[in-house]
Amino acid sequence: MESGVQKQDTKSGYMTPATSAIVAANIVMFAVMAVFTGSQAITGPNNQTLIDFGADIGIRAMYGEYWRIVTNLFVHIGLLHCFMNMWIFAVMGPNVEKIYGVFKFTLAYFFAGIVASLTSIYMHPQQISAGASGAVFGVFGLWFGFLLANKSILQENFVKSNMKSAVVFLIMVLASGFMRSGIDNAAHVGGVVAGFLCGFLLSPSFPGDPRWRKKDFLGLVVMLAIVAGAFYLSYVKTHKVTNLQAVVLSPADLKEPTSYLKNNKPQEAIKLLDVVLAKQPNHPQAHYLRAHAFLMLNNEEKALADMNQTLKKFPQMLPALQFKTQRLINLARFQEALTVADKVVAVAPNESLGYQLRSSIYDRLDNTAKCLDDANEAVRLDPDNANAHSIRGYAYMNLGLADDAVKDFSKALEIDPGLVGAMNGRMFAYFMQSDYIDCDKQCMSTLGKVGMSDRCAPFAVIMAAICRKQLRKLPERMALLNQAIQTLPYKNWPFPIIQYMNEQIIAESVFQQATDNDKMTEAKTYVAFDLLADNKGAEASPMIMWVKEHGNKAFNEYDMVSALLLKLKK
Repeated sequence: MESGVQKQDTKSGYMTPATSAIVAANIVMFAVMAVFTGSQAITGPNNQTLIDFGADIGIRAMYGEYWRIVTNLFVHIGLLHCFMNMWIFAVMGPNVEKIYGVFKFTLAYFFAGIVASLTSIYMHPQQISAGASGAVFGVFGLWFGFLLANKSILQENFVKSNMKSAVVFLIMVLASGFMRSGIDNAAHVGGVVAGFLCGFLLSPSFPGDPRWRKKDFLGLVVMLAIVAGAFYLSYVKTHKVTNLQAVVLSPADLKEPTSYLKNNKPQEAIKLLDVVLAKQPNHPQAHYLRAHAFLMLNNEEKALADMNQTLKKFPQMLPALQFKTQRLINLARFQEALTVADKVVAVAPNESLGYQLRSSIYDRLDNTAKCLDDANEAVRLDPDNANAHSIRGYAYMNLGLADDAVKDFSKALEIDPGLVGAMNGRMFAYFMQSDYIDCDKQCMSTLGKVGMSDRCAPFAVIMAAICRKQLRKLPERMALLNQAIQTLPYKNWPFPIIQYMNEQIIAESVFQQATDNDKMTEAKTYVAFDLLADNKGAEASPMIMWVKEHGNKAFNEYDMVSALLLKLKK
């Protein structure tokens, strides 16, 4: 670079204190995070940790925590993130600092970083942003500005070659960001544009020129105006978004139905909301509240219909998108749910819940690779989230990795001992390991916590009964089955399977009562495993093969059958 700057001071030993200080500050901050968070700082801190250490998020930065606009430039999301930013900056920074001088370079760096932060807030007010990349891109922009502002002085070949290589690099980085979620391209673009402007506003002094000229002071005024304008736009946008959501969640004109919902009186809330919607059919806040009221009454279809009305007004509203995704999952409309889940991830790429939802959808669509990818991302973003670990446990089960599944379910229950999904998951995973003792213990633990009235209770009874037959604990098995027969509602599925195990009906009767593919998957699986516990492999084999060929692949029963067949092959 220096050979092309004909009039630039290029004496050997020129120090670059600004670059060194900035790199050192970032390394110190990373070290402090590592001291307080351990391995989390290396693999990627969760959202709360990032916020605690000064990351940027519009809904806090624009509500009084203005310092986040600067502090986020020193907070990184893992070791690789920090290393890449500092490596690029350490390569590029010294050359540009030599040209502009310490003060102008430092001023341009922080100007670009602040504009990058404000651009990110404007584009994504609810998204967490962290890292020096916006300011680092500003250094690239500063170099572009220098080349163009001084092209009449510099060698033509030098300008062209440097511009070409830098532009190619930037295009590659930005393209990568647009193709991957979780990359804050808004900050990158804001930073490079801000740095480019500085290249003109703070053009360097060549030998013989005064260090500060009138043009430079005018540039400072313009820079302040740009920061003020960017701050104003980000402030207004953030408050607009949060005010809209605040209105939806607790509208002043809908206090009474909101109060009914808080007091678990959905029917009373619906009556009042019907009156509001009769007068204002497109009232998004009323639709939002009524959606939650219908959900409390377990009416998934009506809840979804109301939330769709809210989304017509607020198509990017994160809670509404999350609500819709979960309703579609519960209604088994998985392709539609996947489309909405993609929007959830796009709106909040640093939030774990979107990846959790999408992973569970891929689970049901039997896309095991993407299911595990999203589950891993959910855990990375929020390693203390019990549901994220539970979802990854199911992803491991899909892949037949029962040992890994047990670890994740155990971690989930360590975080939240009452998480029913993790209890069920660990029960199935133990069974896949042929660990009938721990499986039985988990079944009884689940029944002890949720009781016989819970919808998962019959399956815990069935699994415990099979385990006890495998362990030759027949009196304990019969005692549990008799208790279940007396307690569980006989009209509900899978009561016929329990009747079969209690020797009240034959297998064919169970299959006749399995009125759809899902029930048949469960019936064939449990009858087969009960037969296998009696060493009746010949009778069980056709049922096992039916499940493998025709069963619902999204069911845990299918995973257990697959694990069994894999063991037999070995």
